[in-house]
Formats: sequence, C-alpha cells, structure tokens
Amino acid sequence: MKRFRRRFKPKPLTTRRKVTLAVLAAIPVLAIFAFGNRGLISRMRLEMKHDAAVEQLYAERRTGDSLRAEIARFRRDPATLERLARERFGMARPGETIYRVDE
Repeated sequence: MKRFRRRFKPKPLTTRRKVTLAVLAAIPVLAIFAFGNRGLISRMRLEMKHDAAVEQLYAERRTGDSLRAEIARFRRDPATLERLARERFGMARPGETIYRVDE
C-alpha cells in the first residue's frame, strides 16, 4: 500500500510577516549604506578631513602672504632692513659702539 505524502502548502503571507521580511531585508542594506567603505560615516570623516585641510591651506597662504609682504618691505625700505639687522643680529655700522644692558 502506497502512502501519499502531504504536499507542503505555504501559508499565505500576512501583513505582519510582510513587514517583518521587509525589515529583515532592509537592515543589512541600511548597515552597508551607513558603515560601508562609501557609507555615510566614512563620508562624514572624509569631509571633516577635507575641511581641516582647506583651513590649513588658507592658514599657510596667509602666512606666505605676510612673509612676501615682509620681504617686499625689506627690499623697498633700507631703514627697515637696517633695523632688522641691528635688532636680530646685533650688527652695527663701522665706528659705532654697541652697549648691552643686562636686565
């Protein structure tokens, strides 16, 4: 005598099961979107690095501009160059005597 196997009859998907399956499918997609190589967190980190680099670039440009202005002042005004030589390097003209006062 042959026995007949009962066929598997899938239960119809209820709204609750559909929502559960949708949530379970969305979780890995959202995790990759947020934490992947090109995800939101790495993008925010890269934007912060970019902003810091741009700010450093502007600071370096300001420093370079001020140094260029100082060089131009030394080239135009010999009195400024002489003052710098006297203050920083203790230089004097021939025949001058330098007196140092210790405080």
